[in-house]
Amino acid sequence: MKEKCPLCGAESELHCVPYEIPFFGEIMIFTAVCASCGYRSTDVMVLSAEEKRKRCEMVISSAEDVNAIVVRSSSGAIEIPELGVSVEPKRGEAFITTVEGVLKRVENVAKMLSKDGTSKKRADEVLKQIEEIKLGKASMTLIIDDPTGNSAIISDKQFFKKENVTEKTHS
Repeated sequence: MKEKCPLCGAESELHCVPYEIPFFGEIMIFTAVCASCGYRSTDVMVLSAEEKRKRCEMVISSAEDVNAIVVRSSSGAIEIPELGVSVEPKRGEAFITTVEGVLKRVENVAKMLSKDGTSKKRADEVLKQIEEIKLGKASMTLIIDDPTGNSAIISDKQFFKKENVTEKTHS
């Protein structure tokens, strides 16, 4: 399929790929690539579930826990309170990775910030915490809040919390 590139306006190629994720269900992965400017966006949509706000939490407390699968749609916000990290959703920023992959993304940002004198101390602390978490010497809570219900944390771990959140209406 073709769609208009949001950056340069040229025609870009849109690819849709269905995929089955164990313990989660059928999803559709959308990828748009502009041949003209190189802009790329990805999104994930759950095909087998109702669209309800979903909040998933998992305590990461061992080296094995970093292997849990993380599915984040472009509307899912990620929070890691122990690291003081909050990642707000952006258009085209969907991904499927592991907890370690999420930590690697945070690590990359912290490494960039550690080059700045004002942020270096805090960035170095975060990098040290991430290393301890990956080794199983420290724990953290991974939270994904998604208004569309298209994000998830997939793990065999017993201490895992997933809830559908109902929107409160104000009268």
